[in-house]
Amino acid sequence: MRRLLVTAAIAAALFAAAGCSGERDGASGPGPSAGPSSGAPATGATTPGASPGAPGGSPAVVDTRPAGGNGREVCEAATKASTSSVQTFVSELGKSLQAAGTGDTAGAEAARRRAEAALQTWGNAMREQSARATDERLKTVLAEIATEVGTMKASIESVDENKLQELQQRLDQLCAT
Repeated sequence: MRRLLVTAAIAAALFAAAGCSGERDGASGPGPSAGPSSGAPATGATTPGASPGAPGGSPAVVDTRPAGGNGREVCEAATKASTSSVQTFVSELGKSLQAAGTGDTAGAEAARRRAEAALQTWGNAMREQSARATDERLKTVLAEIATEVGTMKASIESVDENKLQELQQRLDQLCAT
């Protein structure tokens, strides 16, 4: 049960953070991104003269600007859907574990099915928002979140906290206001 609480805390922090991303100081660096969404140069993210794949080991250009286009609307919808789905997933996973602990196999199975339905809803919402996004970087990270959620099952062991953290950091940067 302790691990469930830790996972719940991490999940809640990860997906509630997108709503607060404008308050972050940007100390956490972004993960790799799909690149700029426009021809405008990235600001403050590179060594002068660096370009993607530059010879001599120069760092690649990483666009650190918030998502453009309809990014604000897509970010809001993705955050809302994520928060709701994560809360349902964690709640139902907890119910499943609790029921299993008391020998209620029918209750555990029903809660497990509801937890998996929450994961499916979450993944579908991220795919939908990815399809709506006009910013290629946002489109990419939402698709990656959908893929990662698609690998998860109604078990604590299926949650790759490090991967979700990395994806959330990238989403936070794109959804910053």
